Amino acid sequence: MSVRLDTKRDPDGGWYDRYVELVDDEGRVVKEFGKNPTLNELREAEREYGERINLWQQGLICSDCGNQINERFSADLEGNLLCWDCASEEDSSDQSGLRVNADPTKSVLSESKLYEKSLCDYVINVATGCRHGCKFCYVPSTPAIQNREEMLGDKAGVEDGQQEWGSYLLYRDDLPERLNEGLQDNPWEDWDKTDRGRGVVMLSSGTDCYQDKRAAQITRSCVHELVSNDVPVRILTRSPNLLRDMDLFRKAGEYVTVGMSIPSFDDELVRAMEPNAPPPMQRWKALEKLSKNQVRRFVSFSPTYPTMDEEEIHEALSWFSALGPEVVFHEPINPRGANFEMCVEAAENAGRQQLADDLRSMEDESIWKEYALEHIKLVRDCARRFDNIQIHSWPSRDLVRATKGETRSWLLTLREEVSPEQHPQ
Repeated sequence: MSVRLDTKRDPDGGWYDRYVELVDDEGRVVKEFGKNPTLNELREAEREYGERINLWQQGLICSDCGNQINERFSADLEGNLLCWDCASEEDSSDQSGLRVNADPTKSVLSESKLYEKSLCDYVINVATGCRHGCKFCYVPSTPAIQNREEMLGDKAGVEDGQQEWGSYLLYRDDLPERLNEGLQDNPWEDWDKTDRGRGVVMLSSGTDCYQDKRAAQITRSCVHELVSNDVPVRILTRSPNLLRDMDLFRKAGEYVTVGMSIPSFDDELVRAMEPNAPPPMQRWKALEKLSKNQVRRFVSFSPTYPTMDEEEIHEALSWFSALGPEVVFHEPINPRGANFEMCVEAAENAGRQQLADDLRSMEDESIWKEYALEHIKLVRDCARRFDNIQIHSWPSRDLVRATKGETRSWLLTLREEVSPEQHPQ
């Protein structure tokens, strides 16, 4: 059954004073929203009926100024719809210590160098910022944050995008509508594709696309738009919230691959480095449910820490083996930028002094090189003990530059490999 929004004018009200309904393809009312449905109600109806509901030019009204929503929009903290003019004038709201607002980003889908890791050719980020606040996250050091200091200051009072990572989040609520428009003008067949990225679109590289309900709603709508246009999608998250979209994943079949980032099963370590993210076992259990529902899945075993020995790595891989993943991506931690110093501080604050000392020692490039090479080899060697784990290693450019001879050639070979997954062409 296909559904769409419909509005009926209130005869006792003004022109834009209308009742909003959801009707099927024969015009029968299947759901009544009343006069002012919230964005949450509208997006949840998509999930309830398994259909995309485009919110542009549907007679929906801005809760602030009363104008019709025909182009960009957002919502306030209570979910009331706002036209873009009103949303742009909103001050950030505090949500349990998280500064929340609308993201003015104009881009919808961006080309990405993550094809170098065989992840994707394009990325979609459903928000700017991330509530997880992972200490090792590289995103605050990228142009997406560093070149937007003025915007982040205006929209969320951010003074230091790196140090405040985890305390601000700007949502891109109208992203599905803009994606729909873009896909009509630029079909996937015409996109540029690389051999390693294979035209895959990833959600998300700069934020967790399932970190909360609002982000999850944007994600579902975007994934629906993409797979409906035969675009292969990769989802990477740390949140079991992804299970809310099991129906969509099952329906999408080969067009969706879903992965979890699980760097360790040491709860204390993960809590120190990823202070607001769900525990690792919750992530594993979510992947287990995907496995039972035959949804394509992968694991990001990244970053691994210098205190992790062969026994701990083997144990983690044994848990991954039980999931039957198509691939396990692996990357050792890289001591770069201000985020690395934040990792050292987090380890010290958590009482993990050995980890803090090991991390700090890696500021010496030779020590870091020795650790990184050891872990790449160790993970790959341990994986050979399982008949259903394929490792795709991510040696960084820094590591390649720090090596020579046969070791450099080996690392370059790993960098050029294509992950073993099969994606629609």
